[in-house]
Amino acid sequence: MTKIHAAILHKLTKEPFGASSVQTRDAELKLTPPVVKLVNQITELYGSRTNKSYGRFDEDALNYPTSTVLSEIFKDGKTPFIAGTKKLMAVLNSKATQAPASKGGYVLMVHGQSDNGGNWFLVAIISNVASSAVKEDTLEIEETVHVDLDNVRVAGRVNLDMWLDGGLEHRYLGFLKTRGDVADYFMYFLGCKIVAKDSEDTKRLVEALQDFARSEKLDQAQEDDFLRRAHSYCMERKKAKEAVHLEALTNAAWPDEPQKLQQALANAAVEINDGFVPDARSLKRLLRFHGKTAYWTVDLDRRALVKNEARYMKKTGELLLRNLPEGLKAELDAEYPDD
Repeated sequence: MTKIHAAILHKLTKEPFGASSVQTRDAELKLTPPVVKLVNQITELYGSRTNKSYGRFDEDALNYPTSTVLSEIFKDGKTPFIAGTKKLMAVLNSKATQAPASKGGYVLMVHGQSDNGGNWFLVAIISNVASSAVKEDTLEIEETVHVDLDNVRVAGRVNLDMWLDGGLEHRYLGFLKTRGDVADYFMYFLGCKIVAKDSEDTKRLVEALQDFARSEKLDQAQEDDFLRRAHSYCMERKKAKEAVHLEALTNAAWPDEPQKLQQALANAAVEINDGFVPDARSLKRLLRFHGKTAYWTVDLDRRALVKNEARYMKKTGELLLRNLPEGLKAELDAEYPDD
């Protein structure tokens, strides 16, 4: 369960191609059960989405001041949480103005802590939706309003610990990747410089798929089938010069329970940018094992282990190869005429 240190709600008023303005609160939200429930729903929703991009704060703090404001709140401590979030609303308002087609909404800002102790700051734009409900006492139909969680398209999260520790190699900043002005202006608001490298994202994907296979305790044949389906989908995208979208990949590789694989790939620790063109060389690790020393090189297809053409002895760290090619066998027989 998420631990909430502070939460606040402001409002960005804007219609497409119209002016924007902000309305701010002067007090944090009381952490009542409905507030806690909503924050947990938003964080779980953000964590479950695969359509995310990851990066770091842009060095240009003049044009992208969000990192400066967050530093004042969480590093220097010279700006209180409420005052800092109001500053962030001013930044958001200016960036929304630069995106004519964007819309406003209620802006939820939360400082929270994960189960593993990691601190984070989340911003999400939410809206209400009207619906119908039955009144228990009269059995009449009445119109109600609730937060529209199904259509949350604008959200971002900063891993505060990674960022404040100065981990420049980390992708500590992430946001939901939607199309058009919505994604652009929110990215500019966050001041996110996307760290995208096809080979790096492919390696992260390969590791995440292998970790998922192990977590599911698949046997060798099942794991081989799963990884080959994933490899096939990625190579199809590679040949077509198209991007890999993680949701489509999960449907292709794990069709019976795609949501389960989506959850694994959406994990914040994985940090895979959605929409990258896969690197064929990195993808080979889904199908093959490769290693070399000063004396030999081995390039082993997974099917060799499945079909018992090779066997790995974990305790001794030895690899047994069966059914050697006739040419290699003849050379070795000549080298060792005695059994």
